[in-house]
Amino acid sequence: MSPPSPSTISTMESQPVTMVFFDLDNTLFDHKHSLYQAMSAVRHISPLLHDIPLKVLIEKYNEALNHAYDRYLRNETAYEDQDAEKKNRSAMPGSIRTLTRLRENGYRTAIITNDQTDNQVEKARAIGVLDLVECITTSEEVGHPKPDVRTFQYALEKLEVKPYCAYMVGDSVEADIKGAIKAGITPILYAPSSNSSLEVLFEREVPVIRHFDQLHMVLVLPLKTILNRVSPHRDR
Repeated sequence: MSPPSPSTISTMESQPVTMVFFDLDNTLFDHKHSLYQAMSAVRHISPLLHDIPLKVLIEKYNEALNHAYDRYLRNETAYEDQDAEKKNRSAMPGSIRTLTRLRENGYRTAIITNDQTDNQVEKARAIGVLDLVECITTSEEVGHPKPDVRTFQYALEKLEVKPYCAYMVGDSVEADIKGAIKAGITPILYAPSSNSSLEVLFEREVPVIRHFDQLHMVLVLPLKTILNRVSPHRDR
């Protein structure tokens, strides 16, 4: 992507960022916590699993889940979340409070996520975020999974938002950050275990938040900083 032209910069100055897109799984939805609780329950009621470490069970489950989802993407099978996990769904700490504050402060919010539409809408409703976003755009709806740029462009067009007026918050460097950059959206990496507030990814400086309470600090960054993060470094 080439650096913004003077006319684009002028437009950006007059149209500040107003839309914040969020990923769902492992961003707004605490998938790891839900999975841990579900596997603990399954292990408790299944004698054959008592001697298997919980960490190993979770790794095996994730492997099977990824295989099932790959088959679903190839239209080889139906794909549904397990009942045990559905009963233990919860929002990521601070996410609901942050969504509420964003909307109170005039920001628009929406979700861009991979997976089936019905599954993701049900999940968003279960964790309490469905009514805090304008819409959910899924890979099933678009026909292309993130990081395909068409998924992000579809969401932008559906909500009538320009790329330079939007942020994308997500935990996946490949799906969320790479896809947002390709679409011209300013990315924010959600990484609870990170020790950094900034990372260079795909030749872009990408802000990092470890918890949702830090998001407002990124959203008030000056225009010059935003431009640096959506444009390539000229010395690279």
